Amino acid sequence: MFADFFMALRRGVDQLTYWCHTYLPFNRWRHRTDQVLAATAEEGRRYELDKVDVDRRRAYQVARMAVTNRRGEHLSDLLPDAYWVFSPTSCAKTQSGKKKFKSLTERRDGFRSHPQTLAYLMTPSGLARAGVGASLPGTLLGVGLQEQTPPAGVIANRIREELGGGGDGSVDQFAQIIARLHAGPPVVESAEPTDAAEQAASE
Repeated sequence: MFADFFMALRRGVDQLTYWCHTYLPFNRWRHRTDQVLAATAEEGRRYELDKVDVDRRRAYQVARMAVTNRRGEHLSDLLPDAYWVFSPTSCAKTQSGKKKFKSLTERRDGFRSHPQTLAYLMTPSGLARAGVGASLPGTLLGVGLQEQTPPAGVIANRIREELGGGGDGSVDQFAQIIARLHAGPPVVESAEPTDAAEQAASE
């Protein structure tokens, strides 16, 4: 928090305002940011990721949707597929009234639960400050969304290459998170017996 404060002081009034909205206990965005943190923790549990730290500055950025980060990057560039869920492009069908957009709440929740958004939020703070966590269209940190999930070690090597070498245990930790998010949440089997099982039991 204090490291961000001194960085904000060096970068001007806009970044200082960003810092105040992110960390001060009495500001209009605190509740919204806390909602993003809580929703991300809930999504993490769905992926069986119980201990995930979320960078509060990124949670604030997701809560605001429209603000850029300290590098001037917008979420539409950092999380292109996820942002499209929130703000889909118009087309002839929507303009003619034949097709409607989902409600704002559905689009917002779809954006926040998208793997690209979760990866961005779950990036360890040290890596987040180094600019790690963004995804290109159709990928999750360089791993194609339609590809088979690679081992966490392969993902960790890609992250270290992006950083120019080095990296500590947070890289391995983050690689495990990316592997889980890419693989998707575990399939929960229904506790109710199927018709076939009921028939087999009756025979």
